[in-house]
Amino acid sequence: MGGVHWLDFDIPPTGSLLMNQLQFEDAGRTFTCVAETSRATPDTVWWWVNVSGDGQRYAAFHKEKGDTAATLKPRIIAYYAKVLADRERPPEPKQHWAQRRAAAQAKPAEEKTAK
Repeated sequence: MGGVHWLDFDIPPTGSLLMNQLQFEDAGRTFTCVAETSRATPDTVWWWVNVSGDGQRYAAFHKEKGDTAATLKPRIIAYYAKVLADRERPPEPKQHWAQRRAAAQAKPAEEKTAK
């Protein structure tokens, strides 16, 4: 009962270790990327990205087999560039539901007068 228990760890060869984190600098920002699941999707591993100077943490995209620093870095930079571009774009005006109904009712009347 009180004997020694041996644990057999299957350690992959050095070159095939899975990458689960990455940190790099670009354009004066430090990008810290970690592969983790989320509470909402516990069976899916995401690349979570933190950027220095930005308080938001982003689930940029799913982790893929064979991800390397060389393949991730341009994807992360492009993703964050899109985030910044989306922030700069003015918000689309949202109409109140009553305004949408009035506009929908006015449209058939405009079509009848145009004929």
